[in-house]
Amino acid sequence: MIGITIMIGVIIPPVAICVFVVKNITGVPFNVIYRGVLPFLLSLIACALLLFLFPQIATFLPNLLMGS
Repeated sequence: MIGITIMIGVIIPPVAICVFVVKNITGVPFNVIYRGVLPFLLSLIACALLLFLFPQIATFLPNLLMGS
């Protein structure tokens, strides 16, 4: 859950460090970058909502491997 929220945080303002890096390297305007990032951002938000509503998704595999 922490990893997904951090990934969302580096995409959306006010931090948006990934967007600033892409803009400085490529020189592409912010609106073009956000148009390309939007599908990924929406999928990250959907994953975060699923993990928040059903935390068993994140703990299924570790529980399976530990035998509990």
